[in-house]
Amino acid sequence: MYERTGQRRTEANHTPVCKNLIKIAVSDNSQGTELSHSIFSLHHSIFQEKSTLTMKPTSHPSMALFRGWDTPTHYVWSPFVTKVEFRLRLSALPYTSLVGSPRTAPRGKIPYLSLSAPSSNTPTEWLSDSTLIFRTLIDRGAIPDLNATLSPTQKAHDLAIRALLEEKLYFTQGRERWVQNYYTMRDHTLWSIPYPLRVVIGNLAYRANLRKFYDHGAGRFSDDETRAFVKEIWSGVGALLEESKRNVKGDVCFWVLGGKEPTEADATVFGFAVSTLVCDAAPESRELVKMEFPVVVEYAERIHRRWFAEYEMW
Repeated sequence: MYERTGQRRTEANHTPVCKNLIKIAVSDNSQGTELSHSIFSLHHSIFQEKSTLTMKPTSHPSMALFRGWDTPTHYVWSPFVTKVEFRLRLSALPYTSLVGSPRTAPRGKIPYLSLSAPSSNTPTEWLSDSTLIFRTLIDRGAIPDLNATLSPTQKAHDLAIRALLEEKLYFTQGRERWVQNYYTMRDHTLWSIPYPLRVVIGNLAYRANLRKFYDHGAGRFSDDETRAFVKEIWSGVGALLEESKRNVKGDVCFWVLGGKEPTEADATVFGFAVSTLVCDAAPESRELVKMEFPVVVEYAERIHRRWFAEYEMW
């Protein structure tokens, strides 16, 4: 079907598999930010959902976060999963971690939440898309609005940082993962699928990602141009964090907008920082952040020690 040439894959002519597999493996993302999980419904559908971690005991309502991997006390490679986890922990909101399946997930992507009241007849409610999850929980008073006290200009800066990472860095680093380090990414993402089915589904995932990257624009650049984009983004984030760090004393957390408290952008920055540091399919990005932007690592480490102490660090 295709031959291995380093990490990149080289395709030979491939006869399309059945339409059902294609439909399962490839699905659109409504906002285009969590694409890498939307194409793996078959992956998790053959792996039974099971509990991996309970943050705290809870009674009403019961909340479960579906993270996509069976890796208790470990960060996952998706920046959006860590983004949601940090936001829940920042608000001291109890939740249980489950594996989950994009096949049954709202909007067909991970992460997603379920809310249920065990002692009532109220049906389980499902929430998906990290931004919409936060918006719903804020509207219901379950978590505070971190941006409530910001000025309109500060809110615009916060939104710009989130968009820069979620709508640009995600795709440029995704290209590194799915094109330059395809086999590592495939075997990690499709961890529960045995050979040779993993080869077939991986092939579909690869093609879907190439198309998504090209349509987005990230797939139209050379490797060197893509590296320059990634470096430019982390340089900007690092500059904000350096300035913020200068205004704090000791080992306390510092925040991307420089305030005394985190804003919504910090959940995104932390999610992407952790994802870069733990993902074996993006070694260039990990080395770049560690060597040239140590403030990003320090930012993530301080948050980790305060809110994720039981997790294994990178």
